[in-house]
Amino acid sequence: MLAEVPLHCEDPDRHADMVVPSRATAARRGLGEDAPMPRPRLSVILCAVPRSGSSLLASTLHASGAVGWPGEWFLAEDMPEKAAAWGTSGPRAYLEGMLEAGTSPTGAFGLKLMWAHLDDLFVSLRRVGEEYESDDLTVLRSFFPDPRFIWVRRDDAVAQAVSWARALQTDQWAAYREATGEPSFDLEQIDALYHAARIYDGAWKRWFAAQGIAPFQVRYEELAEDPAAVTREVLAFLGLEPAPTARPIVSPGYTKQADELNAEWAARYLAERRS
Repeated sequence: MLAEVPLHCEDPDRHADMVVPSRATAARRGLGEDAPMPRPRLSVILCAVPRSGSSLLASTLHASGAVGWPGEWFLAEDMPEKAAAWGTSGPRAYLEGMLEAGTSPTGAFGLKLMWAHLDDLFVSLRRVGEEYESDDLTVLRSFFPDPRFIWVRRDDAVAQAVSWARALQTDQWAAYREATGEPSFDLEQIDALYHAARIYDGAWKRWFAAQGIAPFQVRYEELAEDPAAVTREVLAFLGLEPAPTARPIVSPGYTKQADELNAEWAARYLAERRS
């Protein structure tokens, strides 16, 4: 059943900052394949499972002006669209466009990774860098200087699975998007997503341990309760300050979506799973 779980992102990236190639990128492309790749001074990597609040945190960090847009740059289904928008062709040029689009004026690059994206990420990086045997962290550091890892988690995996199921059914991955379908309780779907959330979260835990990484952990429940406070904590961990031009820390488009229907589905799932 897990093989059938859609690995869609929390909110398909349609952010303006991610699709407009900069003049610097265009100029560098004119220098040929051997031109130096953009080098941010700091790399902020959000590690998550769908419906854990990573889109909310990405938006608040970007609104602070301190971090570039943490896009899901390695979501395979969106990569051709991004490459076309940037006018890039091939994995190396795609990475250039990504680094340019995702880096703030302060030099902080943002990246959001779902566990399901890791294979595509490392295939691209190892191919471009010809890093075939190095460990994962070494490969990441060769492209993303001074990587800082933020692990976004959700304690209530049942609520997470319910939210994930509703988003898949309605295509409403954020409050600003219009629903395109009617939600319908599906025990098998919610159960598959519950196990997927637990398995992928466990996979992140094992990967961090294997790479010797101690990530900064963000709990969805705390983030949803006070996004501004959690964002300040993350920025302090990163050693960054909000820019003078920072926008309001929480956009109305990323408000909490859970409602009474979510609670009803969660209670029904728990009751039917036990029966």
